[in-house]
Amino acid sequence: MEKLERISLTNVFYTLIGKKLEKLDKEQQEALAAQLKYEEAVDTLAEMEQEITELEASLVPYKSADQYYQQLLVEKERLIHDQQSIWSEQLYELSDRQAELKASLQEYQEAIQAGNPTSSALSTALSSLGKAKGWSTWDMVGGGMMTTAIKHSHIDESKRYIHQAQTRLRHFQEELRDVVNHDHIELEVGGILTFADYFFDGLIVDWTVHGKITDSLRQVERTKSSVDSVLRRLQMQRNKREEELQKLEVQRKQLIEEAD
Repeated sequence: MEKLERISLTNVFYTLIGKKLEKLDKEQQEALAAQLKYEEAVDTLAEMEQEITELEASLVPYKSADQYYQQLLVEKERLIHDQQSIWSEQLYELSDRQAELKASLQEYQEAIQAGNPTSSALSTALSSLGKAKGWSTWDMVGGGMMTTAIKHSHIDESKRYIHQAQTRLRHFQEELRDVVNHDHIELEVGGILTFADYFFDGLIVDWTVHGKITDSLRQVERTKSSVDSVLRRLQMQRNKREEELQKLEVQRKQLIEEAD
């Protein structure tokens, strides 16, 4: 098992070369697949722990937010019942809707900011897999040992990029959940949940086959298509809310100016 520690796909390739490209038996396949998934899980855990630390630090300034909110509610009620105030019930309805829209816009903006680098990370993974596919095609027509080595170097590179994309996807999904919880809208996110397990399993179980690289490439393409589709919807909803917010601001100013 010591030989399995911190392996890479390129290392696996050279191990196979040493064995004259004999096929791995079932036990070895399972061990290699498990090791790759373990490394992915370790990297993901470290990143999540770092995110938790950063989030806890960012929450410190908001410890008194609930108390401040309660004070605002009291002030709001006082102004509503103040007959001498221009702050009528109608004005407060406008103000409440503005506050709601601003909070919603913040959620949409955060989701879009998480989605854009996710799409970019998937594009990078696609580029790397595309290179692996190209070298694999050349390898199939007799490119030789060097071609095979280059192909698997790109596969190993793809593993790193797919991990980065998976990290981005997780963050994007968290931000999408905030949007859905806030506005109760329907977003099709089923196609962007996970694909790392598929990638690793497909690669290890006869990973020298050209078709497995092609399958992985298509899976990443589908994932990117889903991400880009959700991003377009987010941008449309954000623009719609920005327009409504602008209209409400005009109404609010008119109401204040016309108040006796």
